[in-house]
Amino acid sequence: MTQKQTAYLRKEGVVKYTCPSNIAIVKYWGKTDIQIPLNPSLSFSLKHSFTQTSVSYFFDSANKGLRFSFYFEQKKNEKFEQKLSVFFDRITDKFSWLNHYNLKIESQNTFPHSSGIASSASSYAALALCLSKIHQQLTGVELSCEEISNLARLGSGSACRSVFGGWNTWGEFTQKKSSNLHASHLHEHLHASFADIQDTILIVSKDKKEVSSTAGHQLMENHPYKNGRIQQANKNLVTLIEVLKNGDWNGFIEVAESEALSLHALMMSSTPSYTLLLPNSIKIVQLIREFREQNKIPVCFTIDAGPNIHVLYPARNKKEVNEFIQNDLLPYCDDKNFINDELGTGPTEIN
Repeated sequence: MTQKQTAYLRKEGVVKYTCPSNIAIVKYWGKTDIQIPLNPSLSFSLKHSFTQTSVSYFFDSANKGLRFSFYFEQKKNEKFEQKLSVFFDRITDKFSWLNHYNLKIESQNTFPHSSGIASSASSYAALALCLSKIHQQLTGVELSCEEISNLARLGSGSACRSVFGGWNTWGEFTQKKSSNLHASHLHEHLHASFADIQDTILIVSKDKKEVSSTAGHQLMENHPYKNGRIQQANKNLVTLIEVLKNGDWNGFIEVAESEALSLHALMMSSTPSYTLLLPNSIKIVQLIREFREQNKIPVCFTIDAGPNIHVLYPARNKKEVNEFIQNDLLPYCDDKNFINDELGTGPTEIN
């Protein structure tokens, strides 16, 4: 072995992180090259919907390449190990120590997996944080948040946004310095009503999605509405940044709901087409709009790539909206399941 290979500062250890899912208001849909977005996006990190990941590592002088195992909720998951192999192939040039250590990766979520609540985002972000911490422990080199975000992106595009708390952009656009390679924390002043935004996630279905997000992104390559979608996202992003500054909930509602429905319209108009929304998803959307109109309360919805509905509203209206959810919306959920969430501060290392 070379001197470089024997110079690692530790032979074994364990690193643990929790990392939140994030919910995009301006959606990322479609990509080029290796996880480069077709359009910019803007999201906020959640607080209670997160992945907890533990990575145990130990040096093995006999290793001639990466060796790892992956356990999801205490069960070995060989299917996800195949996906992880692609991710590790993309990062080994940066983390050469991977070729000399065995890894045991253990992960679990506080929310249903593969049901449209960005489980890949929180999972890959948590793994990227763990690997970056191990890199620091082995080499003494600490990576920046932007470098870790870039690393997470190579596993799942939206994972780059989960590395940060609060509101974040990802993808180049004209009005702000924002990168395709990593997310950027939105440092502009946020109006108080968006600094404590609430997100009640209605679990319409716990079932795994019929079509993966990866497959959906690929269908954007030859989509007839591709260019129009890129223009729409850029325009909505500029609008949303101003809305977040001035506290205009009417403007926020217009962008959030338009983006959610546009995302699913793109799925339904692709070739081949597919539908992830369920009848109960549509009913909940209708009821939210009726409640907002009748009570003049700023509540709206957004939807990721799945049937589950995120109900968004200011903390000041929590009592009225929660009563509405309990009485009128939960009957349309799978076994009346829901998650009360809110804006979060980002990942946490577990010592």
